[in-house]
Amino acid sequence: MTIRIVHTADNHIGITYQRFKGDANVQKRLVAERGAALGRVVEEANRRQAHFLVVAGDLFDRPTVPDGEIKAVVETLAGFAGVAVLVLPGNHDFYEGPASKLWQTFATAAGNREIHVLSEPRVESFDVDGQAVRFYPCPCPSKLGEESLIGWVAQASKDAGAIHLGIAHGNVEGLGQDAQGRYFNMRQEDLRAAGVATWLLGHIHVPFPAPGSGGRPAFFMPGIHTPDSVKCGHRGHAWCLDVTTEGVAAFEQLVTGAVRFVRLEAAVRTAADVAAIEARCRELPATDTVLDLQIGGRLKADDRQALEALVDELRGRFLTVTYEPTVAHELTAAELAEKYPSDSVSHRILAKLLDDPEHPDAAWLAHELFQEQMQAGGRGASKEPRR
Repeated sequence: MTIRIVHTADNHIGITYQRFKGDANVQKRLVAERGAALGRVVEEANRRQAHFLVVAGDLFDRPTVPDGEIKAVVETLAGFAGVAVLVLPGNHDFYEGPASKLWQTFATAAGNREIHVLSEPRVESFDVDGQAVRFYPCPCPSKLGEESLIGWVAQASKDAGAIHLGIAHGNVEGLGQDAQGRYFNMRQEDLRAAGVATWLLGHIHVPFPAPGSGGRPAFFMPGIHTPDSVKCGHRGHAWCLDVTTEGVAAFEQLVTGAVRFVRLEAAVRTAADVAAIEARCRELPATDTVLDLQIGGRLKADDRQALEALVDELRGRFLTVTYEPTVAHELTAAELAEKYPSDSVSHRILAKLLDDPEHPDAAWLAHELFQEQMQAGGRGASKEPRR
C-alpha cells in the first residue's frame, strides 16, 4: 500500500516582525500570513487525501508564544482530514520536559483529536488499512546541541512489511551553515544508514532536494512554508510524498506561501536605468510583495527626481517598500558653470573631467573635494575666490 504524507517544517508561528512595527497594517499582514500559510498546507494535504501531516520542527518560533496563537494553530491543524497530524519539537520550540508550558497548552487544546506531539525518541506506530507505518521521531530537547539526535533510529528493530520513516530537526552537513556544530548536526551517511524509507527533516529553510529531482532521496527538507525575509528566495513550500515499503515512490513540491520578499539591486546612471527598475517592478505581484530597493550609482538632477517619484509610486503599489537613498548626484556642464567661475582652475579641471567618458565618476569626486576645500577656507585653508 502507498502511504501519502504532506511534510512541512519551520513554520515559526509567533514571529512578530518588529522591523515593520512602524507600519501596523504591514506588520499585521505578515504575522497573519504565517498562520494563513499553515492553513494552506492543511488544505493541500486534504486535497491530496494525505494519510499523515508531519511538521518536522519549529512549528512555533519560540517557547513563549501566547496561548491564543497556540490554540489557533491547533484549530488549523485540526482541519486535517487524514489519519493523524504529527508535530516534532524543533530547536526553536524545543521540548523542555513535562513542564513545558508551550506543549502543555498545545496538548490541552488538541484534546483527544489526532494531533500528536512527538516529544520522546520512541517509535510511533500506526495501522492504515492493514499497512503498518512506523515513525521514528528525534525531538530537540534544547535550542542548541552539538550531538546528532538520530543515532537511536539505526539501532531500533524494524519489522518487515512496515513503512519506516524518520523525523528530525537540525543541520545536515553539506547543506546548511553550521561551522560550529551547534544545531544537532546530522551526517548524510548516517541518515542513509538508519534503515528508514526516508527522513522528514526541518531546520534548513531551503527545500531539498531540488524540484525535478528523481530517484529516492534519503531525506527531504520542505524549506520554510512562507517567506519571512529577503533571505528566503523561494515562495514557501511543503512536500507531498508517496511512500511504500520499497521507499519513496513519488514526491511533489507544493507552493504554500502568498507573500514574497524581494531585494532589487541596481546601479543607475541614466533615465533608461530608472525605467528598467520600473519594468522589473511591474513583473512582481505588488500587493503581496515586500520590496527592498538597493540602488546605487549617479544620476543627473532630473533623473534623480524621476527615481524618487518612482519610489513614491511603488510605495503606493507594494505591500511595503524599504529604500535608503544612496544615489549620488552627477555634475552637469550647466551646474559647473553655475558653481565655478569659467576662468578658475577648478572650472577648467572639472570641465576636462566631464569630457572623460572612461572615468564617469571623476568629475563629481573632484567637485566634492573642491567643495570641501572651499568650506575649509573659512577655517584657514586656501579658498579659490569667485572673480
